Amino acid sequence: MLPLFSIFVLLASGYLAKRTKVIPQNQLIIFIDFVLVFALPALIFDKVYHVNIDFHLFSVIACGFGANFVAMLLAFGLGRLLGFSKATTASMALLAMFGNTLFMGLPVLQGILGDDIANEVILYDQMITCVPIAFLGPFILSYAAPSNVSLIANVFKIMKFPPFLALVAGLLAKSVEIPDFLFAPLRLFSGAVVPVALFAVGLGLGFNTVRSSYKSTALVVFLRMVVAPCFFVAFAWVFGIEFSPSYMVGLIETAMPPMVLASAMILKAKLDSNLAISAIAIGMCFTFVVIPVIIAIFM
Repeated sequence: MLPLFSIFVLLASGYLAKRTKVIPQNQLIIFIDFVLVFALPALIFDKVYHVNIDFHLFSVIACGFGANFVAMLLAFGLGRLLGFSKATTASMALLAMFGNTLFMGLPVLQGILGDDIANEVILYDQMITCVPIAFLGPFILSYAAPSNVSLIANVFKIMKFPPFLALVAGLLAKSVEIPDFLFAPLRLFSGAVVPVALFAVGLGLGFNTVRSSYKSTALVVFLRMVVAPCFFVAFAWVFGIEFSPSYMVGLIETAMPPMVLASAMILKAKLDSNLAISAIAIGMCFTFVVIPVIIAIFM
């Protein structure tokens, strides 16, 4: 419960800073830019370079992606079945598929399994969230906001994205022995990822839109944080994946709340902004219910 308490304090601090106007909400981008351009690439390079990649870990990653993909399909199907608008349906699908696997998942899993698990968490996040959302996000949103989705343009955007460059560099550098002292400044940067990111998320939290989108929000949170983990367990059982720390990484990551970047993409596309904001806020709160339940059952 200690990591959840720490997460709550960081989120509450950001939210309180906004409510008291100590820090204006429009300064949120400064915190996000620092994380994405400096702190997160440093963390990714360090952890990917040191991670031990094996078939078991990739099996867990595959099950996690499959579970998230099923949640997205269910969100899309339910959105159409229940008569939601195209904007709401596309927004539901994106939010149901992509979770906050890094900023929320990393501190939770480190608190449960120890700091050494961070290497696997970072690789999981990149393979399940960072790279897929860059490719699939525009295609999902184009259902409601038709546009010329260019695969080549998306590839070029990804290739210039600092966290992705750090991922590639970390994988390529694994064949070279790098002195440990060179990682010292990177670890100073990476130590700021979680506190700065969660503070920024708290700074952007809002609950005023929940009333106008409570049905779609409830569906998204349920699919993202309850249904997806159930499918992960089912897929892991079907493919005979043994219980292990890597298994717990996949299970808990599939139970993370909707991703902040997914919400930002919805806002930028001018789709269901109320749902985008509400799903993040309610999902964050629901984390404090779901994670203790998973720990009680599986630990």
